[in-house]
Amino acid sequence: MSQMLKLPFKTSPREFEKVTIGNSQIGELELPKYGDISPNERLFVKAANLADIRIAAVKLAKDIATKSGKKVIDIYNALTQGDSESLADYLEEFVSFQNLMDENSVARNLVLATLVIRRLVADWQVENTGDPNQVHPQLLAQIVEFAKKEEAGWPTAATPITEEDLGNSTPTTPESQTGEKFTGESEDIGPKNEDSVKEDLETSQPG
Repeated sequence: MSQMLKLPFKTSPREFEKVTIGNSQIGELELPKYGDISPNERLFVKAANLADIRIAAVKLAKDIATKSGKKVIDIYNALTQGDSESLADYLEEFVSFQNLMDENSVARNLVLATLVIRRLVADWQVENTGDPNQVHPQLLAQIVEFAKKEEAGWPTAATPITEEDLGNSTPTTPESQTGEKFTGESEDIGPKNEDSVKEDLETSQPG
């Protein structure tokens, strides 16, 4: 680990906010909230060599397209969006891909949880995170949720409209007011517009 050096700040930055997760039954941790994951933490995720679901989906979509005559883009979208009806004739391949997505999600969650635990224990490893004797499964779920929010920059849900707002505001284009729960996997799977998917198909490179 590199030596801790200090910058000669004219004004020192405020200390990071601490977030307490867990409870007395499963254990409590006080985690520093960066509001993001650091460059070193991003390298830690990259070093985990997680499977790139987009590339796996492109490869399988091309294989199925060759056999079925369907468009690669349509098959890709069906795979990543969990549309089994569109791939009724290829359910075995569809189920195998869904299993791969699930396994990748579990592996990625362990890596994300590990990187925030390493803020407290520098030598902590993924194997430690996945050991229920070291991290209670319910506490792990809370660490994963915290890590996903860190990675996403703590997106804020839209403020619900009140009756007073409706009475005092001018009509505008309707927007979603519900917010959307972050899963931490939007960069790997989920609906995309056709242009971005075409770009994936052309490059077949990890993002």
